[in-house]
Amino acid sequence: MRTSSNSPLPLRGVIQHYDWGGYNYIPNLLNRRNTARNPAAELWLGAHPKGPADLVGHSATLAQVLQKNPAGYLGNAVSRRFRGRLPFLLKILDVREMLSIQVHPSKEAAEAGFAWEEAHGIPRDAPHRNFRDDNHKPELGVALTDFYLLHGFRTYRAIAMTLNLVPEWGELRPILEQGGVKALYAEIMSASQERINRLLEPLVKELLDEKPTDLLSPGYWTLEAHKRYTNNGNYDRGIFSIFWFNIVHLRPGEGIYQAARLPHAYLRGCCVELMANSDNVLRGGLTSKHIDVTQLLRNTDFNPVRPEILFPQVGTGDWDDYETPAPDFKLTVSEKEQGEDLEVSVGQTPCILFLCSGALRSSTHQLKLDRHQRAVFLPAGCAVTLHATEDAEVYCAGVNTGLVNGDDKQGHHVSDN
Repeated sequence: MRTSSNSPLPLRGVIQHYDWGGYNYIPNLLNRRNTARNPAAELWLGAHPKGPADLVGHSATLAQVLQKNPAGYLGNAVSRRFRGRLPFLLKILDVREMLSIQVHPSKEAAEAGFAWEEAHGIPRDAPHRNFRDDNHKPELGVALTDFYLLHGFRTYRAIAMTLNLVPEWGELRPILEQGGVKALYAEIMSASQERINRLLEPLVKELLDEKPTDLLSPGYWTLEAHKRYTNNGNYDRGIFSIFWFNIVHLRPGEGIYQAARLPHAYLRGCCVELMANSDNVLRGGLTSKHIDVTQLLRNTDFNPVRPEILFPQVGTGDWDDYETPAPDFKLTVSEKEQGEDLEVSVGQTPCILFLCSGALRSSTHQLKLDRHQRAVFLPAGCAVTLHATEDAEVYCAGVNTGLVNGDDKQGHHVSDN
């Protein structure tokens, strides 16, 4: 099979089997049986080096095809702006158990950190490596099921009130009063394991007696973290962040944007995730992986954040937009009833379509999207009319052509009141 830079390219995504993933959602979505019972955490649809999507009916990956003719497939403007690389990565996530607390650096910090680690000969796959590429990693998540996450710091007042939960936490109050939220967070992230145990053990014992069931309660997620991360009586310091970050509940179709420097952690549920094409992660707890406290503090925004739930806004033609300030990507969604047509025309930029439900067909391009084939790459300049043979919901991941300069914003800050 030969590829054409004017024709749709059906994709077969790569499943990542991380231990926090679910067992059924992604295999069922792809009409596959998970007989091995491996956790299917993420489905990657893009050209990321760690998991480029395969082209159906072709021996090459999407990354290999783009590398041979970047301008032809990405369009001249996108190819120039993003150095011949597809700037986004589309994922489907099934979060069965909570992920680590994460911060992603800004574009400027990623470039500086990557250059420093390259110059000092740190292998890119080293466990203690912080910057695996020179890119930022803003993220947009849209819930496919009820979805829970941690998102940014709460207000100073709300954090101060948590220090009254157990008597042992009272010793942290002077640190907050004298140095603010950053000093408090730095104190915990730098504390000895012995001190962390002393501060958290009374809280966990109390919660084990109470057994909270409210998924918007820090206590509920503290017990989940305790079950997953406490080893030999050693508690994970990320538990403090469960109390100091916002807990957010997204309902299906609702989205949220994670800007550079904004601390966050996915807790449970399934979602569509669209991000810049990067693998830069600085961890802050709820993990057994490397934590670089110095880089974490340097790259974290400690301002209080009011979580902003995103709803699809009326866009162009058949599509509704999830608006974000990220230049690397844009996510739109469309729903069509059986018998209706869906027009897909993204101009001189590429996109990836992902069918969540139903079935679509294009007789012109001999293209069919259904439970057997859910994703397709449309090169720049490719326009397709799809006919809904069943009621259908489809997402389109593309480039935010209106924002091609500058970095992403730093979140939606609120006052400390």
